[in-house]
Amino acid sequence: MALSQNSTHLFLFTACEKGDLQTIKTHLKSLSSSEICSIRDENQATLLHYASRYGYLEILQYFIEIKRIDISQLRTEHGATCAHDAAVCDQMEILKYIFHHSEKLRWDVRDELGNTPLHLGKKNIFLLLKKANLFDSFFSG
Repeated sequence: MALSQNSTHLFLFTACEKGDLQTIKTHLKSLSSSEICSIRDENQATLLHYASRYGYLEILQYFIEIKRIDISQLRTEHGATCAHDAAVCDQMEILKYIFHHSEKLRWDVRDELGNTPLHLGKKNIFLLLKKANLFDSFFSG
C-alpha cells in the first residue's frame, strides 16, 4: 500500500485519532521526518496535529523523540500549530509536553486570526504555565 494514496492517509489519521501507536509505527517506520510531515489532510493538518488534538501523548512522543520531527514549522492552512490544536481541544498534558520539548515553538505563536494557544485554551492555561515553570519566561518577553 503506497503512502501517497488518500485511503492510506485516511487510515493514518484515523490511527492518530484512536491512539493506535502500533499502526503508526508499522506504517511509518521507513519514512523520514520530512515524508511524515508531508502527509496532510484537506486543511493541511499533519498527523502530529491529530495526535495533539486527540491527546495521544505516546504518538506525539514517537514523532518528536523517535522520528525527530521539529513541530515548530508545522502549520495548517490557517496557521495553526500543534499547540493551537491541543489548546482548542483542552489537551493540557500535550501542551505541557510540546512546550517542554520544542525550543523553537513559543507560547505567543499566532495563527492567521492572531490567536495564540493561550487565547484558545478552555482551561486555565495560566495555571499550566506556572506549573510548567514557564509563566515568567512567557511574560518577560
